[in-house]
Amino acid sequence: MTNEYDAMRSLANSKEQAKQDTLRAKNIKYDFEISESRKRANEIFWRGVMRFITHMTLAIIVIYALFHFA
Repeated sequence: MTNEYDAMRSLANSKEQAKQDTLRAKNIKYDFEISESRKRANEIFWRGVMRFITHMTLAIIVIYALFHFA
């Protein structure tokens, strides 16, 4: 009787452990996806900032050249 009970308890525990492992894997995958999404958004933002700085620098050089040499 105890062997059957122990086997049943062991099976129930392994089922719960499998559920927890599945949930943990899903959480890890979700966290990774969120991290990658934030990383991509950050890269897009800083690329835009650098593009703005570059364009402003070139515009200032052109305006300076027009006023200084004209």
